[in-house]
Amino acid sequence: MKSYRLVVRQQGRVVDHFDTSGSEALEDICVARALFGIAGGYQCELLVADSEKRMLESGPDGMKVLMREKCYLPVTAKLA
Repeated sequence: MKSYRLVVRQQGRVVDHFDTSGSEALEDICVARALFGIAGGYQCELLVADSEKRMLESGPDGMKVLMREKCYLPVTAKLA
């Protein structure tokens, strides 16, 4: 399942970012993107992640996931 991140900047300064995933994630993030208009000086960057890095620990009890980090890339027309 893909996850999406919307990075919001105002006059070049990062204001916040929003992450979403699920069956309607792309639609939801596009609605959020529409809330930040150019008139307010906002710039939005839409990223998508369909993979993740994992840090694992191997021990006598088996493997354990210690950390997960999504790998985000800019959305292109082909990905969306």
